[in-house]
Amino acid sequence: MTAGAQSIELGVPRNIVWDLLVGGGRRDWYYRLNPTGEFVEGAHISWVDVEGKAVEESDVVTVEPGRRLVLRTRFVFAPGLAAAAPHIVTWEVSGDGNRSTARKSWEAEGPASQMLASEAQAQLEGLRLAADPAARAELARLDQIGEVEIRDVSPALLPAYLDFFDHRAFQDFPEWQSCYCIETHLPANLSDDEAAKRVAEENRHDMSESIKHAEVTALLAFEGGNPIGWCNYGETTRLSGLMHRFGLAAANHEGVGSVACFVIAAPYRGHGVATALLGAAVERLRARGVSTVEAYPKRSDDSQHTNYRGPLAMFLRAGFEPYREAGSHLILRKSLL
Repeated sequence: MTAGAQSIELGVPRNIVWDLLVGGGRRDWYYRLNPTGEFVEGAHISWVDVEGKAVEESDVVTVEPGRRLVLRTRFVFAPGLAAAAPHIVTWEVSGDGNRSTARKSWEAEGPASQMLASEAQAQLEGLRLAADPAARAELARLDQIGEVEIRDVSPALLPAYLDFFDHRAFQDFPEWQSCYCIETHLPANLSDDEAAKRVAEENRHDMSESIKHAEVTALLAFEGGNPIGWCNYGETTRLSGLMHRFGLAAANHEGVGSVACFVIAAPYRGHGVATALLGAAVERLRARGVSTVEAYPKRSDDSQHTNYRGPLAMFLRAGFEPYREAGSHLILRKSLL
């Protein structure tokens, strides 16, 4: 059994933080999960995602109102995690007046222990954003931005890639800081269970190695010398993780390219950065001799965070047309001939 803990300071009273921990409704700061059940001792809580699937199951062990919540929890979003022994998570809130401290600690084994250690600080940062208006104000959209430069990701741009994903990409949604855009490139033989257990350190390392060896086709947008946006794209048959995610057959994708995902730093959204990245990706695919380009937006623009595939409206404006459905997503195509 491995124990760990992380904490964060918040510029709000303790009761505001406590209400976010035990109140009703969706936890946008905690992976957009909705807890079903009451936070009273002996109760059972099922944590459900936006598609209605259970992600965690918790039994409430201890409740000290306004101060301490102890849960016996099991992750159930992957078979290997669901079969593991439950772990203990403790949330504590302290402080007086208009300042408080939130602390998350845990006792766990195996992959659950690694995940908790990797994700805890991001969860606390998400809690701070949900609770503290001053924290949200720090990430407000800029009224104006300077000229945007689009550059191809290369080994020389590895430091800029790391700067972007370490410090800028998900400041307003810290729970996604572990991704490093690895999903697009995960090996085809990696099981869903193995993929679910991956943590930030693994993703960061593997994407860094791929960039060092020029195995990633991607773009970074810069403003004032700083990376502010990212687009992962390429020839579809080289994007094994994307093909697995959408069940794409290699035989149907010869000569096809894909625009896989976008990440724009919060203050720079709404200034056409994603549109500029899309245009650059399409032109680079055309120059490679690709005849058709695909995109994979969600049907509805319900969240800036879940629209990391790119918003549907942007692709339609760029001349993409519906090709087929893929669950909650659409597959769009544009001819480059």
